Amino acid sequence: MKKISLKDSFLIFCEKKNYEKNTRQLEVIDLLSDFIRSNKKIFNFFLKNPNEKLCFYLYGGVGLGKTMILDHFFNFINVSKMRKHFNEFMINFHDFRHQNKENSIDKFVENLKKYQIIYLDEFQVTNIVDAMILGKLFEKIFLKKIKVLITSNIKLDDLYKEGLQREQFLPFISIIKKNAIQKELLINDDYRKAGSKNLQRIFTPINEKNTFKINQLFRKFTKNKLKEQKILNIK
Repeated sequence: MKKISLKDSFLIFCEKKNYEKNTRQLEVIDLLSDFIRSNKKIFNFFLKNPNEKLCFYLYGGVGLGKTMILDHFFNFINVSKMRKHFNEFMINFHDFRHQNKENSIDKFVENLKKYQIIYLDEFQVTNIVDAMILGKLFEKIFLKKIKVLITSNIKLDDLYKEGLQREQFLPFISIIKKNAIQKELLINDDYRKAGSKNLQRIFTPINEKNTFKINQLFRKFTKNKLKEQKILNIK
C-alpha cells in the first residue's frame, strides 16, 4: 500500500475539519515536503550536502494557520522529534545552564541529539540574555544536523529590532538565514474569526421569534461555561 503524501494528508485534514483549501497554505506544505525530503537522497548518506537546509522558518500575521500547518507536518512525520513553545524551550535551556556551569551549551545540545527535528512555536526574542546566547546555541544545533521548525509573527531581519545591544544578536540572524528556508504566509483572512462574519448581531423587532434566536445564540456562546462555573463553586 502506497504511503499517503504530506499534501494529500493535509487536504484530507482540511476536508474533515471543513477548512478552506487555501493555496498559500498548500505552498507551505509543498516546501515542507522538500524540506524533509532533502536529507533522504542517497548521496547524503555518504557525502555532506552543502545545499541542505536545516531550518524551516514560517512567519506571518496572527490567525493565518502557521501553527496548524506545522503541527500537521510534525504529527505526519515519523522521526524522533520534540515540540516546544519557544519560551518553554528557553526556560529549559537556562535551567540547564544554571545546573551545568561548564560547557553548558555543548552539553545541552548533546541532549538534543536524540531528536531529528525540533519544533519551536511562536518564536520571538524580547530580552538581551536570550539575544546574546541564541547564535551560539543554534550554531551548535546545526552542527549536529538537527533540523528545526519555527513559527513566528516576525521575519528574520526584524527579530529583536531596536533591542538592547542588538549587534550581538545579528550573528544569530546570519546563522539562521544561512541554514533556513524562510517563508512568509500571506493570507487576507484571520481564521480565528472564521464563522463570526455570518453571525447576526442585531435583532429587531423585539418579539417572540427574535427572543428565541437571542436565547439560542446565548446558549451557543455559553456552552459548558455554566457547568464549569458550578464545578468551581463546588470546589
